[in-house]
Amino acid sequence: MDYLEISRIITITASILITIGLYDQVIKIWKTRSAKDFTITLLIALFVNEIAWLNYGFALHEWPIILIGAANVPAIIIALVGYFKYGK
Repeated sequence: MDYLEISRIITITASILITIGLYDQVIKIWKTRSAKDFTITLLIALFVNEIAWLNYGFALHEWPIILIGAANVPAIIIALVGYFKYGK
């Protein structure tokens, strides 16, 4: 394996862990009915970041970037809905 392949594996693994953590936080918001630990700035930044990564993935035709971005965007939208419902 060359450096690029190893780097891709590490990046995909880290991205999957971030996705799991994001969904875990979304579940926590809805179970506890509290989003007081979140800020709208963070949620908007996460959303813009994922849209940018999706754009980058499409530009490069890199399916791992596209799939992970496609998995994260719904979680961020659900977190935003939870924030507006339970954040105050």
